[in-house]
Amino acid sequence: MEKRNFNIMVMSVIIGMSVFWLSLYAFIILDIDPLYHIKTTFGGEDTIILTIKGNVNRELELSISDIKSDKYQQVKDRTFHFINAIGSEFDEVYSGASLWSIFEEENILNEDASNFLFIGGDGYWAETYLPLNLAENHTEQIIVAYEKDGEPIYYDGPLRSIVDHELIPEKANTHYAIKYLKTILIQ
Repeated sequence: MEKRNFNIMVMSVIIGMSVFWLSLYAFIILDIDPLYHIKTTFGGEDTIILTIKGNVNRELELSISDIKSDKYQQVKDRTFHFINAIGSEFDEVYSGASLWSIFEEENILNEDASNFLFIGGDGYWAETYLPLNLAENHTEQIIVAYEKDGEPIYYDGPLRSIVDHELIPEKANTHYAIKYLKTILIQ
């Protein structure tokens, strides 16, 4: 019986160490904030929740109140068409700030910047980078959304990236609708 208890204890220590190191990996390497959901839910609209970084002349941090401000082009109650990976089609109504208007107003893009990638607070990122000229040429079809159906995005939010399927017809655009949007990486 003692050998069995010892084996259980050893396995418990191994499992505990594995959980510790995988959590540390998630928090540091994948840049996942374990308190992200608490801060964004209870931190108010002035809590910094979106960072734009990478091939930029300065890193930009934005709060929900920044994104909702009249400083950026606001897209209100626009219907976006989605197709998921298995081919199901559906429409949803979102409001948010035009991604290109943020880049343009803040003038943060370096001259050789060419692509962008959405990354969520849960560590999930978009399928591939998208070209910046797509956002520039279709300002109302790529947004940083803060409302769905006229209500703040509580579940999957408070921010979400939205790309209309018309812009990437050969792909499932749900892969670019990143919930818990935290970072926009410029390449």
